[in-house]
Amino acid sequence: MHHHERFQNNYDFLRLFAAFSIIFYHSFSLLHQAGSEPLMQLTKGRLNFSFIGLSIFFCISGFLIAKSTARSPGVINYLWKRFLRIQPLLIVTCILTVFICVFFSNLSAKTYFLNRNTWSYFRNIMPVFGLQFTLPGVFVHNVAEHGVNGSLWTLILEERLYILMSIIFLLRKKYKSYIVLFIAVLNFFYLANRFFFDGEMVRYFTSLPFFYALLFLNSAALYFLKINFSNSPFFFVSFSLVAFITAVLFPSLNFLYFFSIPVLVNSVAQIKGITNHAGKYGDFTYGIYVFSFPVQQMFIAAGIVKENPFALFLYTIVIVFPMAVSSWNLVEKKCLRLKKLVGMHHK
Repeated sequence: MHHHERFQNNYDFLRLFAAFSIIFYHSFSLLHQAGSEPLMQLTKGRLNFSFIGLSIFFCISGFLIAKSTARSPGVINYLWKRFLRIQPLLIVTCILTVFICVFFSNLSAKTYFLNRNTWSYFRNIMPVFGLQFTLPGVFVHNVAEHGVNGSLWTLILEERLYILMSIIFLLRKKYKSYIVLFIAVLNFFYLANRFFFDGEMVRYFTSLPFFYALLFLNSAALYFLKINFSNSPFFFVSFSLVAFITAVLFPSLNFLYFFSIPVLVNSVAQIKGITNHAGKYGDFTYGIYVFSFPVQQMFIAAGIVKENPFALFLYTIVIVFPMAVSSWNLVEKKCLRLKKLVGMHHK
């Protein structure tokens, strides 16, 4: 996103809200209290704050990645920018995780570092090929989850969608209408699979990764269709909010999520106000997202938080926010300055 555009929308604010929403949900689920999460109770289990946060993330990503394909001078530069946004902080996160988690392992330091699974954890630097969620002897006595960083699963899907978008990038100028048609056909097959085949024709269509992938693609389609949300954002917000609430109240109509959430997120993003400046000091969202899960697991393993999810949420924010600010200034911002270094000569 160009600098002059950054403070004319709410994408930074929405990303921060999404990141805190996911931490809030994990504060309950990691203490084995997911059913007590307020949004779960309010909606009788139909929604939770992780669903809200991840839906926001994937909708924003779909819209802005579509914009990136249109503005990148070539596919190499596009992929380079995606690498700079994801991998540098993942490298730092993996190093910190491996060397700090030795203190939370039930193995000796020597046994821990001689275990091949300790070093294979570095495969997480490239999530597109899959992830390793555990480290030897780490968090094995935690009440709900032994994984070191369960949040990273979304990066598998995110990076595979980046690759798909790179194919769309190659087709965008001449076949833009076909791209939108492809996404429309994907929605049609989802609906057909659900209503005529009870989800059995293509089982992947009923999976959580497909749900978020379709949110991403439908949001990208909104960009390719050049829908101008900024002219009348409150109209789009009202229309999509009614559809979203309908989907919540009537589970048989929850396919409306695929259409209402992308419109709702991207129209809220265009409302003008003080929240447009949420990213004034930097984009701390990614750091908050990748650091929070292991920090929460450490609090639980150390016995600092045993059963109070609200305390876990607050303690996590206190630790993670300064880490995210530091990672932005020391790693992410510096790496993003290199985005014009590769692929600018390709057309």
